[in-house]
Amino acid sequence: MAAAVIAQGDAAYEATGTFSDCHSSVEFFISASGLKKMDTFSNSDAFCVVYINGIEVGRTEVVYDNQSPHFTKQFQLDYFFEEVQDVLILCYDEDRKGSHDLNHHDLQGEFRCTMAELMCSDGSTLTKQLTKKGRSGNHGSITLHAEEMQMCSEFLSFQLAGKKLVNKDGMFGKSDPFFTIKRSREDGSWIPVYKSIHIMNNLNPTWPGDMLSVQQLANGDMHRPLRIEVWDYEKDGKHDAMGAVETSLAEMVERPQLAVVETKKGGKKKAAGHIKVLQADVFKQHTFLDYIRGGAQNQAWELNMVVGIDFTGSNGNPAQPGTLHYCNLQGGGAPPNPYEQTITGLASVLEQYDSDQQLPCYGFGARGPDRKVSHCFPLNGNPQNPYVHGVQGVLNAYHHALTQWGLSGPTNFAQIIGAASSMSQRHVQQQKKTYTILLIITDGAITDMQATKNAIVAAAALPMSIIIVGVGNEQFDAMTELDGDEGMGLHNSQGVKTPRDIVQFVRFNDFAQAAPGRLAKEALHELPGQMMKYFKSHNIEPPPVQAHAAQIGGSGGGGGGGVATAQVIEVSAQEAAMGSLGAQVLQAHKREPADDAQRALVRAVESLSMSTSGAFRMKRRRALCLHSGVGAETNLSSVGSGPVPFDPTGMPMLSISASSGCSKAALLLPSPSPMEGPPEPTLTQPS
Repeated sequence: MAAAVIAQGDAAYEATGTFSDCHSSVEFFISASGLKKMDTFSNSDAFCVVYINGIEVGRTEVVYDNQSPHFTKQFQLDYFFEEVQDVLILCYDEDRKGSHDLNHHDLQGEFRCTMAELMCSDGSTLTKQLTKKGRSGNHGSITLHAEEMQMCSEFLSFQLAGKKLVNKDGMFGKSDPFFTIKRSREDGSWIPVYKSIHIMNNLNPTWPGDMLSVQQLANGDMHRPLRIEVWDYEKDGKHDAMGAVETSLAEMVERPQLAVVETKKGGKKKAAGHIKVLQADVFKQHTFLDYIRGGAQNQAWELNMVVGIDFTGSNGNPAQPGTLHYCNLQGGGAPPNPYEQTITGLASVLEQYDSDQQLPCYGFGARGPDRKVSHCFPLNGNPQNPYVHGVQGVLNAYHHALTQWGLSGPTNFAQIIGAASSMSQRHVQQQKKTYTILLIITDGAITDMQATKNAIVAAAALPMSIIIVGVGNEQFDAMTELDGDEGMGLHNSQGVKTPRDIVQFVRFNDFAQAAPGRLAKEALHELPGQMMKYFKSHNIEPPPVQAHAAQIGGSGGGGGGGVATAQVIEVSAQEAAMGSLGAQVLQAHKREPADDAQRALVRAVESLSMSTSGAFRMKRRRALCLHSGVGAETNLSSVGSGPVPFDPTGMPMLSISASSGCSKAALLLPSPSPMEGPPEPTLTQPS
């Protein structure tokens, strides 16, 4: 059974497009230099907008009064070796403060490259001159600094204070200090990752406390050099350097008093006060996997998918090839239509997190046998039980409904959102740990916008998210408005703002030619964050972790078929970095294993490597199903208590379960027989 589970996990990873030997998670930072002044009497207020393959992925903060800004905003994306990923960065000068409409700002220029070009550049740093209307000129330049991400779930809660800082404002004033934190890169350069507020007229400032992920601060490395720079704020953006000090996260948690040094012209150094670390606590935040993995008494959260399909007339005649609802049920010829492809791609991922795989399915915008238009009807024709089983059940119900309902209109969402919300509300009342995901597949412009906004604001208080996939060639401007990524937030008709973003909109055509699974990956990538915001806002703790034990057995490539008891060990990345389990894992099996079963397991354990953050990674993918986000994972609970077979290479067919970002690993290790006595490891610290 374990072999089947592992094989299923491998297939699911490949189906979602998130598992690739040539896939990495990459982060990059942006800086600019020599930007052209767009205003006569002031410097630029610059910000950048980032697009990947034509899709906006985010915007930097605005850096005011600065022609050479360094942005602290971090961009994270998946890098695929086998795909061309075009990067477009538009640099703007802010004209209308707070406006998200790019037409309200002046375009400084554009920067274009590919991810391959960036990652293959010297030190993964790429500088290009900005162009405007296809022409280069005196527009300045953009520099990208990229680095492969080492994921971790630790955060730093910190607060700093200055003591007797140097004064840069002369006899009749005092400096207005703020500080930045920069982290080192492999080439010795520094990139900014954090900027504090400035405090007016104070040489002994206490800055407000803040929280920052260890990944953003130090890419998961407790010992990576950090540089704290203190500056005297100037309104024109020409801030005066007050001094700097180098430290590390490992040193900061000791709460030291750091000596600030000012470097004068000519390289002469001078004492410039101190930085006192008032607070520096590293802690682990719960991750998405903490909630969905199997816990004690099977208390993991489940995902329940609700499907809503657009049956409006703008989809075209379903009997005519080339229309959006045309189904080639005879086999051969036409590929699955966009509705079928979306259902298959997303439901095949989400059903893995639903134990009974019962999915309620609805349609909207169709005319029934009674000639009345319905905006929420069950695809299987059973209002009392709209559930079907699995992906194929959804497809069968969809095909059946096309023969029973006539396409009509208009395109209204409010009723189907209300139906999914009612299901979610019942789960809450029944104290079920179920998170509802409404998938709406549509081809046209929405006609009940305010009613839909009202329904979304109400749904945001429930354990629920909404994914909208737009098919066809419409512009879908209204759908983009419903997606809360633009930062403005939705409001209902009473002016109440949605407490969290629960809508993700994706255009099907943007991924029609992409690798299999990329549509599902894009549609689902915000879901873990949306779930975590709900759990956090409702003070919901993850289920307790249940220890598992298993027996490892098999032929091991023609060997003796022995059985060894296994034990589960869980360690955090911080504990691993401190070396507390290095001897236990890395050196536990230097003696000759007792049988083929143990020998194969030892090879699996010895293929582990320690990352800089102390988290463990597995080099053999059959021994570790690793994921960060929505995908397939084989938990230890799936191993059970029976014998576990070996694959043809002699590797045990079991999984080593890791939380998102490798910050925690559960390892299966053979326990010594009572007659053999304990192993005698050599106690060495991991590098």
